[in-house]
Amino acid sequence: MDGGYGNYNTSYGGGGMSGGGGFMPGEMNSPAGPKGDTASLRPVTIKQALDATQIHPDADNFQIDGADAASICFIGQVRNISSQSTNVTYKIDDGTGEIEAKQWSISTGAGVGGDESMDTDDSSKPAVELNAYAKVFGKLKFFGNRRYVNAHCVRPVTDLNELHYHLLEATAIHLFFTRGPPGGGASAKGGAAGGGGDMGGGMDDYGAAGGSRPLPAMTPAARRVYNLLKNEPQSNEGLHVQMIAARLNMPVPEVTKAGDELLTAGLIFSTVDEATWAILEY
Repeated sequence: MDGGYGNYNTSYGGGGMSGGGGFMPGEMNSPAGPKGDTASLRPVTIKQALDATQIHPDADNFQIDGADAASICFIGQVRNISSQSTNVTYKIDDGTGEIEAKQWSISTGAGVGGDESMDTDDSSKPAVELNAYAKVFGKLKFFGNRRYVNAHCVRPVTDLNELHYHLLEATAIHLFFTRGPPGGGASAKGGAAGGGGDMGGGMDDYGAAGGSRPLPAMTPAARRVYNLLKNEPQSNEGLHVQMIAARLNMPVPEVTKAGDELLTAGLIFSTVDEATWAILEY
């Protein structure tokens, strides 16, 4: 990945990758509207949305990585669709978490502010189908001790390349806020994790660090995947194969083959699913 994500500022409108992120006419005016930060649109994973910091308990102001996240977008698989007279609620799962997106009918005015509701009965628009992928644009809300998304737009995703692009864009922005722009020096958080220009760096060719035992012989691809998992900050869930492929600029089949090699060697283990891996301390 080149330095394009360094163009993102707190409005995400610096012209980095956002111009080609599957943005469709009518979804939003632009990734960063004239209101500045309050109109910013940030690509996220569902886990980031669920873990977002609420600035004030009684206000719908959220931050992710210390930056305002007024409006968010994400892509996931539709696990459930519940249609009511006033709204449609979609349960979306992207592999990192699950959240409900509620889209209000414009005729009811039941949304949080009339400008945030959409007409869910427009038969001219492509239908969102159960178990298919959908892209959601909206704002994080908090009600009844649960977070949900008040959706401006929910549309089907027909090209899985859009999913891959979205993960890349969300990763780039996350790295920008946690490690700083490329070549600009890592933040304390990124520096502690060895945040250099090479996502798989910070260790020797065999992944040994800090006096740990040498690892068994492995292919170069497996070594790169292992080094990334060993050196990359991550939650208990680990990293998905698509995220690993994006960060290492490797084809997904090659990463999958490398992961199988590491799984067989007992160096990594599967977490939430077979395609999400975490390091097994050696």
